[in-house]
Amino acid sequence: MKLAVFLLSGAVGGCGLFVLLALQLRYAITDHHLKVTLFGLCLRRIKLSDIDYVSKRQASWAEKWYNTLHPSHRVLVVRRRRGWFKDFIITPRNRYVFRTELECALARLQSSD
Repeated sequence: MKLAVFLLSGAVGGCGLFVLLALQLRYAITDHHLKVTLFGLCLRRIKLSDIDYVSKRQASWAEKWYNTLHPSHRVLVVRRRRGWFKDFIITPRNRYVFRTELECALARLQSSD
């Protein structure tokens, strides 16, 4: 009985910790990369030169980096040119503002080449 209670409380605590960490994910656009960070540490980055286009249409097979519990109206799909999962899904707070910033960064990168 005690073991079951400990296992259940450990599972609930682990799920709670996972959710709290996921809520701390942030997205940043640098001169050459789109970064996913957790407490300032880069967990994932994509080269801007590897990005094909950005849309709000959700894909079925994608790499998902959600930072919210209700991602339905915040989904932004970044389509990559290479990789196993070509679609990279993020959920920035203001997806249209973030999309515009990302497209401006892509345009700056293309104009500098």
